[in-house]
Amino acid sequence: MANLAQLDFGTKGAEVRLRALLEDIVEQYRGVRPGYELALAVWFGKSLGNRNQNLLELFTSPEMNQIVGPEHLPLLWKTGSEGPPFADVYATSVDHFSRQLDSSPDALERFIENAEVLYFDKRLLDQRVLRAFNVITEPAGLLKGWYITRDQFEKARTIRNLLSSYEHIRPQIGLVKIQESPDFENCRGLLHVEVSQTWVPLSPEALPVHTFFNDLQDGRAGYFLFQGGSLYRLLRFEVKTAPEYSTRVLEPLRDARYPEVHLRAVPSPEQSAA
Repeated sequence: MANLAQLDFGTKGAEVRLRALLEDIVEQYRGVRPGYELALAVWFGKSLGNRNQNLLELFTSPEMNQIVGPEHLPLLWKTGSEGPPFADVYATSVDHFSRQLDSSPDALERFIENAEVLYFDKRLLDQRVLRAFNVITEPAGLLKGWYITRDQFEKARTIRNLLSSYEHIRPQIGLVKIQESPDFENCRGLLHVEVSQTWVPLSPEALPVHTFFNDLQDGRAGYFLFQGGSLYRLLRFEVKTAPEYSTRVLEPLRDARYPEVHLRAVPSPEQSAA
């Protein structure tokens, strides 16, 4: 780790070095509040010329009903230095910060302006906080759900039963619809998977590692069940070179080759009977 004399805050790499030092602080102090889980760490009021940098940490604690701090932590703690530069650390609960976003957003402006998220756990954050810090983890229109084999579908007998079996399980697959028929019976779209808390498009090379692809290749019927209760049967996959799809995903594929899945809606037995 560089010592204080080696920290040249005016060079091109200053931001990278500062970020690494702040991430060390975040990692080191994640467990200093027993019983609390760190949900978000934000580097705010970024200024490379300032020897004191600012961190905001949000924890899961209903007891924290105000923003406390700053606590001065030496950025060079790994070298044994107790002097400047410092990280001025402010802390509060997710619930308190979220309430303040609704009631007193102006009071939080300094924490949000010119801010960069260094760490987050979206399981512990609500949408208001994610939006405030522009944490985007999924593309617009993403449907999230699960792969259902034919045996599982026939055993469950109804979509309601399927949902009751799967709704407590973390979604396995995502879909961004590219096209849908006027009668909503057929659609095609881009498949997504969750990687490091972010939903990214599935590449053609990754298709063969998934059971739904291999089942379809072997002639076995399969289905996608999405949150909310829509069920689709898999018809086929088609790899398509489409640079225009880069605007529909968070992380475009380098060669612009996207596997499209073609689906057909499956009405519930209750709807069919009606």
